[in-house]
Amino acid sequence: MSRPTSNGALGVWVTLSLGAPFLLISIAARALPTDVLTWTRFALAVLTLLVMAAARRGVAEAFGAPARLLRSRPLDVLLVGVCSAALPSALITVGEHHVQTGLTSVLLATTPMWVAMGAPLLFPAERLGLPRTACMVAALCGTALMTTGIGGTPLWATLPLAASFSYAAGVLLVRRRLRDVDPLTLTSAQMTVAVVISTPFAVTHLSAARWEPGSWAAVAALGVLCSGLGWLANTTLVQRVSAVQASLVSFAAPVVSLLLGTIVLDERLSPSQVAAAGVVVAALVAFGVLSRPVRRANSHREVAAILELAVLGFLAEDPMHAYELRKRITKLVGHVRPVSDGSLYPALQRLRRQGLLSREQAPGEGGPARQVFALTDAGRAELERRLTHPDDLDITDRNKYFVVLAFLHLLPPSTQADVLRRRLTFLEDPQRGFFLNDDRAAREADLTSPFRAGIQHIARATSAAERAWLTQTLQTLHPN
Repeated sequence: MSRPTSNGALGVWVTLSLGAPFLLISIAARALPTDVLTWTRFALAVLTLLVMAAARRGVAEAFGAPARLLRSRPLDVLLVGVCSAALPSALITVGEHHVQTGLTSVLLATTPMWVAMGAPLLFPAERLGLPRTACMVAALCGTALMTTGIGGTPLWATLPLAASFSYAAGVLLVRRRLRDVDPLTLTSAQMTVAVVISTPFAVTHLSAARWEPGSWAAVAALGVLCSGLGWLANTTLVQRVSAVQASLVSFAAPVVSLLLGTIVLDERLSPSQVAAAGVVVAALVAFGVLSRPVRRANSHREVAAILELAVLGFLAEDPMHAYELRKRITKLVGHVRPVSDGSLYPALQRLRRQGLLSREQAPGEGGPARQVFALTDAGRAELERRLTHPDDLDITDRNKYFVVLAFLHLLPPSTQADVLRRRLTFLEDPQRGFFLNDDRAAREADLTSPFRAGIQHIARATSAAERAWLTQTLQTLHPN
């Protein structure tokens, strides 16, 4: 998305796009066979996303960006397309004929549980802790209470449960392998995969589709609003926040489903369902409150994040004791903030608690034994993840980017090129705030202040030098 959207707004939109499909699928399925419904849904989603991309970047880039992504990361995109779109949609649509909507919604609401189980294996820093885990369990229990008295065949109920597993796998895969990809490009590519996969099945049942305006209106809303815009918001959210936090909106989806059923289908809510919906909302609010200190800390932890990356990077080169580690880090990031024992040791302890570092005693040189720190296998994996898939701020913030650059030699050349290319793309963006690289900006700065004109001059010269180095280095890594 070209304009940043708040995570809260994205979460609300994703919640609505996850809750509405239960109603829309049940309406659309009256006239469309499962395969035709699935294909139409994703075809409309692709069309919606391509129109958005064409409006922002031009027609050539709208089609070219997903094509390049499919060529460069075919397996990753294929798996995400299957896990996040094609497979769960087919499972849910088939299940709608045999499992009541309430039971389907509660089974799909287990997605955050599977994400929470898998996330620590891939991202040690994203463990929830006991309080937030308790909130998640409370939300799941509230979801189950909302469906009290709703039944379904146990065998068919495995379909929405399998869909929840598939969604969880898709969330973790995006977070692990595709976090650095533009969300509009990624969503377009994965929806294209879903269309291609579902086409042969849809063709065989196309003749069974009937014309009912209500059903086709439902599938249109399903494709444009839920699969298109909804999954774009979901992909953006997964890339921005932790995997578990991004998947928590699954708990609120049944609340939306019940409300829509009441408003549209005139279904009545029992007092117990209303109370259970309140439990879900309260649990999610509590989870957000418990997460708030982490989010606040993030605004004050930029220097700490730089320090942690430097620790992981230097220990990847050699195990060392804290004194030597502090000397090396000071040479690298001392210009940002002095590296004191008061900042280094807490960082070492945080990384040890996350299982990223080990500590052993080694004989001192004529003195007491020293504590030598080294990377664990999980630490090497975490360092590789941070370097391979740096956040946007790691690319745009000069201090954080320089730390990434300092350890980029630990990655293979193709991955090095990917990171450098992201930095070059950022530098070539003509809309980079105050430092606009154009003559008009320079003239306006001259009229306002000679010192501001000096800032413009320095910024342009620095940017030009870095772009030249990046271009030359990329040619070396990937010679024509």
